[in-house]
Amino acid sequence: MKSTIYTIVAFTLLTANIACQTEDKDKTQDVSAGIFAPDVYWEDGYSGKYGIQIGSAINDSKAPRMQLGGNPLYVTGVNCYNLFVQCHETDNMETNEMQETVRVLAEEKVPIVRFSCSPFYASQMHFYTEQKEKYLSNLNKLAEMCDEKHILLIPSVFWNTSCIPEYFGESIAAWGDEGSKTYGFMVSYTTDIVNTLKNHKCIAAWEFGNEFNLAADIGSQGYPDIPAKAVSTAYHGFAQTIQALDNHDRLICSGNSVMRNAQWNLANNGSWNNDSFKQYVEITGVMTPDPMKGMSEHIYEESRVFSDLGTLNRTYQIIRAKEAAKSLGKVYYVGEFTGPKTANGDSTIIKKHYASYLSQKVQLSLIWNYALRGEIEWSFKAGTEYGDMAFKYMRKYNELFKDIKPE
Repeated sequence: MKSTIYTIVAFTLLTANIACQTEDKDKTQDVSAGIFAPDVYWEDGYSGKYGIQIGSAINDSKAPRMQLGGNPLYVTGVNCYNLFVQCHETDNMETNEMQETVRVLAEEKVPIVRFSCSPFYASQMHFYTEQKEKYLSNLNKLAEMCDEKHILLIPSVFWNTSCIPEYFGESIAAWGDEGSKTYGFMVSYTTDIVNTLKNHKCIAAWEFGNEFNLAADIGSQGYPDIPAKAVSTAYHGFAQTIQALDNHDRLICSGNSVMRNAQWNLANNGSWNNDSFKQYVEITGVMTPDPMKGMSEHIYEESRVFSDLGTLNRTYQIIRAKEAAKSLGKVYYVGEFTGPKTANGDSTIIKKHYASYLSQKVQLSLIWNYALRGEIEWSFKAGTEYGDMAFKYMRKYNELFKDIKPE
């Protein structure tokens, strides 16, 4: 009985301590005279490998950590979904809007950007298939500008995972069939993208799609049916293709959202019962297969539920996610989180997100979503109340990340 009481007290004290850490005090107790890895990376004298590399944690050789330019990476940036695709969506295959977007990103001192690197709809595929030279030239121009402006890029390829199967008249499950047209196109398109971008210093990492895990194993709900194993097959093929082409060995990422509360149960027995933590780790591994090492989650909800741990707030969710990543030999990052528009302008919500990522030493986080004209869903524009809020906090927390004591 005493041991049970002591455990409860200790857990309560730990919870209170973590809650205090997440308050926005503009400081962290674990500070050192650290450096900001992107600053070192962009120095003229740097001659090492390009992009985010995997190294070991300072205090735990078994825990992988992101490094940039040989230094531990702690950075927060933005999503800019249409950074590249606006060339064909709204600019008649020109680059005027893309150039203006890069100018604003540089002006706002954005260090890293995640963007869509493929057509969203099957009806847009002709921009690549019929104008490939111009299409890839525009992409190369984006990388040239970001090299010059010192903006790191994460191209997210196949953002809309329904696009390619629809273009070829196949089911979404074709992603898991290595003999399908969808899978074959995945390899050839990825090859074109990597060969276009791989020699640019601005390319930080490679990512597959947007929240593909959420499409898995929900055919019983009337959605197109694709099993988790098929998603894993596509991820594995994507990562292998890049690994064979990228001589800089950059980080390769999944682009997943947070796993559904029932992601394992849906995959294994078609049930919506909540997963245990062990099951969460297992299905995360399926959805982040080697040689893919970047374990992505998108965090919008304030909590998540496990069958054995109950409801965990955001901070405990991150703690458990980092434990999962370590056990799988992956690095954890937040590929999307609540921006000012999804927060209805509530700056407290934005600050709590940033404070959680700072206190838990999340190495990479990207707010949703900057758009030049603000037309993308839940986006903010520069020079507006929401834009000023987002960019202000991004800059503020990057300053705090400079002083973090690396793990």
